[in-house]
Amino acid sequence: MTIHSFLRKSVASAAIAIGLGLSPAMADNIVFWVNSPLASGPDAPIYAEIKAFEKETGHTVEVQSVAHMEMERNLFVALSGGAGPDVMALDIAWVAGLADAGLLADLSEKSKPFAAEYQAGPLASGRFDQRQYAMPLYTNNVALFVNDRMLKEAGINKAPANWEEFHKAAVAMTNKDKDTYGLTFGGSRMGAFQLYSFIWENGGDIIDETGKVRVGEPGAVDAVDFLAKLYTENHAMPESVLTAGSWDEVNAPFIQERAGMLISGDWALSALEKGNPKLEFSVHPLPTGKQAATVIGGYNLAINANSSVQDASWELVRWLTGPRSVELMKKYDRLSATVAATTPEAIAALPEKQRPFMQQADAGKARPVVAAWSQIHNEIIANVWDSVLRGKPAKDAMTEASTAIQGLLGQ
Repeated sequence: MTIHSFLRKSVASAAIAIGLGLSPAMADNIVFWVNSPLASGPDAPIYAEIKAFEKETGHTVEVQSVAHMEMERNLFVALSGGAGPDVMALDIAWVAGLADAGLLADLSEKSKPFAAEYQAGPLASGRFDQRQYAMPLYTNNVALFVNDRMLKEAGINKAPANWEEFHKAAVAMTNKDKDTYGLTFGGSRMGAFQLYSFIWENGGDIIDETGKVRVGEPGAVDAVDFLAKLYTENHAMPESVLTAGSWDEVNAPFIQERAGMLISGDWALSALEKGNPKLEFSVHPLPTGKQAATVIGGYNLAINANSSVQDASWELVRWLTGPRSVELMKKYDRLSATVAATTPEAIAALPEKQRPFMQQADAGKARPVVAAWSQIHNEIIANVWDSVLRGKPAKDAMTEASTAIQGLLGQ
């Protein structure tokens, strides 16, 4: 081959690569840790999406499935040792801790031109100390599940839309002789997660955006008191509320048609339908207090601060979290965190029982993005909820929690 023909072939190859948005020298291999439900088998939608990405960009992606319960610990160990994946899926509650430890790449400048494409709550969940460290892959929030038969038999013809109606429905569906209750709820950290929405709906907060601890203020105290009294005074929750530490345990009374209402996310849909295929239930936005609010969950994508393929990793993050995520998440019966997913047309295309979650997406709020959040949630707020259920005044419990959180945060 002459030098001229070599150059002609090289130029032709480069032109093809440029058309794909990269040069041959920029084709990289990306190691991607994803939560196992998204990579449950070779036919899982994520694999087809990865193939499309590889074809478009020339990069290769090595997908490694990791169980949710193992992901956080494995990431801390691997990343702290300078290893681990290039791109990782993170429960939104883990972002602050990993970012505070310096283990995540700062995506602030890369993400700025695309910020308006994402829902505000999910985008905020990837932010720590005013910097963006993760982008939302999918989102969820909590809504109100109602046993339609039990509600009708209690003489109520529509699902509760505000706190007064919610309280009335919970009491009306409670019947000691029939061993039925108005509401099933979690204990400890499960209950803490469920009550955050009510704190915000009541105009309260846990830790505000300035870092001020506000759990001891009336808005938060009164919300906890309102919910706890459904058990302590109205006996509208089963005794399982004292020990329910998993979604299976929280769901059980609803599946058994012993509890008429449940506060949960879209992840409960399949569990309820499998647990009781004959269960007649509907899903509604959370009953509104002083304002609408719902705690969001979901997974974000982040990049290893020590990744040697930062640019390629960002391309993958954008590919999976950008406009294509609407159709990708629909294949999983999950909700895209993009603004495009909130249009009337996009909501109408969802299964009926998923629509309420997206209808209230604008009211979605992320839990405080502070490095110590896991400890605050699992130890402090969880203990508050347990103690109030067992009779401690909400004001006393929340005042103690405020002191404990301030001490933990060094305030």
